[in-house]
Amino acid sequence: MMMRVMAGCLVALSGCLFSTFAAAEVPITLAARLAQPVMKAGEKQHNYLRIGLNGCKPDRKTDRTPVNVVFVIDRSGSMQGTRIAQAREAAIMAVNRLDPTDIASVVIFDDKIDVLVPAQKVIDRKLFTDAIRQVGARGSTAIYAGVSEGASEVRKNMDARRLNRVVLLSDGLANVGPSKPDDFAQLGRELLKQGISVSTIGLGKDYNEDLMLQLAKAGDGNHAFAAAPDDLIKIFNKEFDDVLASCAQTVSIDVDLMPGARVVRAVSRDGEVTPAHAGFHMNQIYQATEHYILLEIELDAKAAAAEQNFGRVHVAYTVPETGAKQTLDAAIRGRFSASAQEVKASLDQSVQEAVIEQNTRARADMAVSLRDKGKYDEAAKLFKENVADIKAYIDNGGRRTADLDNLSRQYEFYATNAPAAAPAQWNMYRKQLRALDLKSAGSPSKY
Repeated sequence: MMMRVMAGCLVALSGCLFSTFAAAEVPITLAARLAQPVMKAGEKQHNYLRIGLNGCKPDRKTDRTPVNVVFVIDRSGSMQGTRIAQAREAAIMAVNRLDPTDIASVVIFDDKIDVLVPAQKVIDRKLFTDAIRQVGARGSTAIYAGVSEGASEVRKNMDARRLNRVVLLSDGLANVGPSKPDDFAQLGRELLKQGISVSTIGLGKDYNEDLMLQLAKAGDGNHAFAAAPDDLIKIFNKEFDDVLASCAQTVSIDVDLMPGARVVRAVSRDGEVTPAHAGFHMNQIYQATEHYILLEIELDAKAAAAEQNFGRVHVAYTVPETGAKQTLDAAIRGRFSASAQEVKASLDQSVQEAVIEQNTRARADMAVSLRDKGKYDEAAKLFKENVADIKAYIDNGGRRTADLDNLSRQYEFYATNAPAAAPAQWNMYRKQLRALDLKSAGSPSKY
């Protein structure tokens, strides 16, 4: 893929290539890094490629991205009482953060779907808040139909200059219509292709965390677990901190590898992957946040040589303020060496930390599946392996970060407590573990 020339320059540094531009002209930057930019000569190599997209600095408070958002609120019978009251207050709080230039709508669902407030500019907040205050609980739970109707409201005003978002709040199991996680993952993928992202918030112990997690992951949104109704306000605040701080929209990432280099798998998110190419989509890049993609790649054996290109990363996106299309390019660079010491010294810790994070996340997912099947000891063993991997990385000179320390503590806790937990307690632990599978709103990095 040919590199398009833009204002700025490309600067090679330690086996990665940065695209740097004036912040006013290009709101995001791109870095392509190999975990091992210097590799052992004469040997076939398995390596990892980390593609990082960094959002702009949060210094444009009055020039934020307008939003086109729908609140999809579960009003099924299990929401009765404190849950529906807190859901109403959280939605009202979010509406009060919107401006007359924003577009919002409200869809409520049980086994029937109602458009409570059709999509419109938030000129009259009272219209929204009065309607939301009337929401009561009743009936069964048709989550799929509720999200689909919400997406229809968003489509009425689709605009690349807006952040187009569905925010789902439910405390139940999908018992009307499609109910499998794969159904919702496919729905999320379809909406993402249309430029609509989906965030999901699960409340209490009864919602299907697998379903709501898959919808949020595939829909490039956030997922949060509200253990108690009082958590909702905090979660909605973080969600709208993200929603109101977008630097880039409708982002596509294409990775093209040269002969002798192959994509093995996409590690951190789903994409369209062949040996020579990988393609991904993101709906938005947030301010002060790094969004990254991690790929496992394979490189044919080569003799020691100067730095060379193994491929190229091409990013295309829309600038929210203007709707203008922009692109970024970065080469994937590395080299082979006969020096084992040089190879060891070249390890890129930022990439290796992503590898550790993603590998332990995948292992925790397997542990949850084993625990579901009653294989308690096997589940505990996998959690312990996560703790051991993090410790080994740090003991061997890796950076000790707050994120890795936090993950280690959590996996240690689940290794000890999850296998022997009673069913009700395991249900809560399971939701907490699933929430670890996708970075929450407001995190400094997302994958």
